[in-house]
Amino acid sequence: MPVNGIGLLAHRGARVTSPENTLEAISRARDAGADGIEFDVRLSADREPFLFHDEDGLRVTGVRGPVSRLPWRELRRRLAFGRHAIPHLEEVLGAMESWKEGELFLDFHQDSTELAEITARRVAVSPARDRCYLLAFYSDRALLSAAAAAAPGVRLAVMPGPPWRTDAACRIGATALCLGWDGKLTGWLYRAASRFYDVRAAVLRARERGVRVSAGIAD
Repeated sequence: MPVNGIGLLAHRGARVTSPENTLEAISRARDAGADGIEFDVRLSADREPFLFHDEDGLRVTGVRGPVSRLPWRELRRRLAFGRHAIPHLEEVLGAMESWKEGELFLDFHQDSTELAEITARRVAVSPARDRCYLLAFYSDRALLSAAAAAAPGVRLAVMPGPPWRTDAACRIGATALCLGWDGKLTGWLYRAASRFYDVRAAVLRARERGVRVSAGIAD
């Protein structure tokens, strides 16, 4: 449970200390005291949802080439970081059932409405559905709209990007906002923009609408 109202989400599964986007990352994040986890989801060539961040497989599997062009049976034979199976979304949802209070954020890492629709339908029938959020940047809000249309009632989370998009992100049906940044340069830009835009007031408006707000630094 969050301590003093502050919850910790493991980005890609606490990737600094565990293999990102793997089932092992779930158990390590849970054991480390995280309150939830964020993973990246893609579609295989035969339309199976699986966990993977990069478009190219080289960094994670050692094999160059777009991973989403491969069928699931081929992806299943590849290993992440030489040791770990690439998980299917169903495996992840199953693993989350035993993490009774853990939350799962699924970040669409492919510009595909089909990915959004398939993921939403799988989540909607999972026993862990009330602890799952489908996540996208505000600029990719069409994916969230597609997910909501395919499975009404699924929880949506938005990364607004620039702080002045906070209010707009609330208006597209989000139940959670993820404010944050990646890297030193974008972190500096975010903080600079916050000098001219009242982020605190925007966060309070979001909370008044019943929208959860998280903030932090990835990696």
